[in-house]
Amino acid sequence: MKRTAEGPAWGEIAPDLEDLAQEIRQCILTPKGSVPLNPEKGCDLDQFRDRPMNVRSLFVVAEVREALKLWVPRVKVHEITYQTTFETISLNVTWSPVEAVGDDFQTTEVAYAF
Repeated sequence: MKRTAEGPAWGEIAPDLEDLAQEIRQCILTPKGSVPLNPEKGCDLDQFRDRPMNVRSLFVVAEVREALKLWVPRVKVHEITYQTTFETISLNVTWSPVEAVGDDFQTTEVAYAF
């Protein structure tokens, strides 16, 4: 099912690369322990809430990279950049599909509020 910023788009399907970008966003925004039959799925970003901002960003990037490697095996992550404020962190994940013939990189932006 296709999801937009407003919520699910009923009756629509996310095509090809949009499906992968949606899966990346969903993996990052899913807290660990929130999926009843798979409690390890997702990112545990709330554990870094009280860390200093310069250190918090490094931990968040490492956690996101590990979660994507484990839970989204259809993509190869090339780079994760971030911009941070006191209460939010904006991640830009540069990735390509594992099955891709060329090296077309895609970028998915995810905003996470602490």
